[in-house]
Amino acid sequence: MASTPRKRTAAGSLTPISDRNRVEVKVKVPKTENILFIGSEMYYDLFWLKMMFIGAAYCMTAKMRSADRLVIAYVDEGYTHMEKLAIDQLASQCEAKALGKSVEVQKLGSSGALTRLLNREREDYKLLDVFFASHGVVGAIDLNYQGNRTVKLATGSISSIASNAFAVHGRLFSYACRTGVSIEDAQMGFKSEADAKPEASLAQKMADHFGIEVHAFLRRSFYGDVLRDKSQSDNIVKALVEGREAGGDAAVIPIPPEHEGLPHAGLANRWGRVVYGTIPTPGIGGPLGEGTDNFALWRKKGGRTLPTAGDSPTGLGSDMRVFRPGTQ
Repeated sequence: MASTPRKRTAAGSLTPISDRNRVEVKVKVPKTENILFIGSEMYYDLFWLKMMFIGAAYCMTAKMRSADRLVIAYVDEGYTHMEKLAIDQLASQCEAKALGKSVEVQKLGSSGALTRLLNREREDYKLLDVFFASHGVVGAIDLNYQGNRTVKLATGSISSIASNAFAVHGRLFSYACRTGVSIEDAQMGFKSEADAKPEASLAQKMADHFGIEVHAFLRRSFYGDVLRDKSQSDNIVKALVEGREAGGDAAVIPIPPEHEGLPHAGLANRWGRVVYGTIPTPGIGGPLGEGTDNFALWRKKGGRTLPTAGDSPTGLGSDMRVFRPGTQ
């Protein structure tokens, strides 16, 4: 007589399905975080450009995806209280757009603080979108260029940041100069992109280390159009000079239809060539002759456009290049 087959049960350490007391395996899903880095502007220190990084940050939020948390991290060296109010306004706009369920504004005072922020709580919060609006040199995003404190993200510091800090679909955008090349051009340009060795650049090293897309320029960045169209320059200067004559240098000066001059004692208070203005006093160059000293230009809605690639070094593409892990 044939025996009746017995039902098979899971072998080894697996618990039978009928056991109602088995332990469920729970997978922890990390939350996401965006970071918007804003550098100081100590190099040009001009009416036209003092607020260029803060203005550009407004435009960058249009490319940013929603996350559980947003951090706006800035270097405050060289900015007045009134200029920093524009960062608070930016934070409010980001909160309204839900770019972070919570929005945090943080000051950066060192390279170490920058690294700690990129490493902070990365088991619980993975980086989704990271943007940099700042100066840059070959091999480093320099958030306090020409400032008193060093605040850099450099090639040599990448290894100190957790390689799993970013989400699977994380992205990094650098609008700093020359993040995508590794060779200094010495103002002479290149015969080809290969001569600039983008495969050894900070952008490529970050793409490889974090396993993400990194968007960066090969050329120097151009922020000259962020706050105003150059065709507006003469009218802006005229309105500022007339406002100073009527009300002095202590108050905000309206510059219709969309700008204002923010008082900044000592800003561009020097002689020199005119960089972005067009109507200096005949025979006199620089902010003093132009009438823009002691003020910073601000567009009340923030920047009007993202930075673009400048015209140097020659021999390199003007597009914002996308660097992917192991592709260069």
